[in-house]
Amino acid sequence: MKPTRIAILANEYPPFIFGGIGTFTQNLSQALARQGMDVIVIAGYPNKHPMRVYDKTHRLHILWVPRGPLAPRHLWFQLKNIDLITREVSNCDVVHGQDSSAFPLLQLFKRKGLKTPWVITFHTNPQAELYFTVKSIFRGSSLTDFATYAAGFPLWDLTVRQHSKYADCLVCVSNSLRQELSYGYGLDIERLRAIHTCANIDELRMQATSDYVRPTTDKIRLFYAGRLYYRKGILQLMRILEHLAEERERRNFSLNVFGQGPLERTLKNYVANHLPKKDITMRGHVDRVTLLRELSACDIVCVPSLYEACPVLMIEAMALGKPIVAFDLPFAREILGDAEELLASGVNDFRDKLGHLISSQEERANLKRKMLDRSKEFDAQKIAAEYQKVYEELS
Repeated sequence: MKPTRIAILANEYPPFIFGGIGTFTQNLSQALARQGMDVIVIAGYPNKHPMRVYDKTHRLHILWVPRGPLAPRHLWFQLKNIDLITREVSNCDVVHGQDSSAFPLLQLFKRKGLKTPWVITFHTNPQAELYFTVKSIFRGSSLTDFATYAAGFPLWDLTVRQHSKYADCLVCVSNSLRQELSYGYGLDIERLRAIHTCANIDELRMQATSDYVRPTTDKIRLFYAGRLYYRKGILQLMRILEHLAEERERRNFSLNVFGQGPLERTLKNYVANHLPKKDITMRGHVDRVTLLRELSACDIVCVPSLYEACPVLMIEAMALGKPIVAFDLPFAREILGDAEELLASGVNDFRDKLGHLISSQEERANLKRKMLDRSKEFDAQKIAAEYQKVYEELS
């Protein structure tokens, strides 16, 4: 039977977001609605009372419910609104939970004997998050990081195990994450599907280029966006740029850094002491339209992350034709495909690859075509069609 009404549960949804899951939820829900499905998104937001909205542009319903200001937000999001959410999803053909935003609701549903099938999409591996949090205790992490990923690990770990027990279908946002969860949690890999995160490419390009004039500069514009903490590799990027600044043919660059986090003060001090201050701009948090326009205006995107599952930023950068330099890690290799020239084996190789792109306009132009072609694999309409097949199998 073809399902007609889909409920998507997420801890966040634009404009009330603090991570990539909210952006993914928006892209997927809008694409499903364009394919004729009746979609309701139930998401947490910081206000005290629920708010129901109908998005006429994208033809979908959004129910925002209070989530509370403190961690674990995903738990308060459910416990505060358990009766309301239960009533809403009981009328749906399929419930699609995003990561921890479905626990303990999924467990309660199944114990009550309610027959609505559930899909769970995993966006990260709690064991990996714990590892990098512990590793970064003295290298740039915050109390919030420790509370969420270390002290909060038992709850997050339990969530994965409960999802694997009760969900009707388990999806990972990348093949690399699929392998990790299968190994780390002893799950039969055949139970785990891999469906990537996505970008609404046409709308993304319109937002990024509408009424925007690229600033005039003779420097190659580098772009970084992400939380400023250890796992994102931002301090390593600054050290790489310090070395490039010493090379005459490769020092013609400027960098815009978008994001906030525990390393912010350390980074500002590092820039003041080791890099030309006029070439490094710390932009902090900006709205999404500004971020996309700056992404569109840049020449090269730097992704020095030490761990990701399937970051939306890389997909958005490819959709805008931007070459991306990243470490040769499973997530980057999976997203960038055969673009070996963008995958760095280490810090020195990252410096060399980035330096080559800074000095070669021809190489940047060649990679633009490759990135645009590669981004089609992650278009929201394609990913929505894959999820639609999953929903149909369960209905």
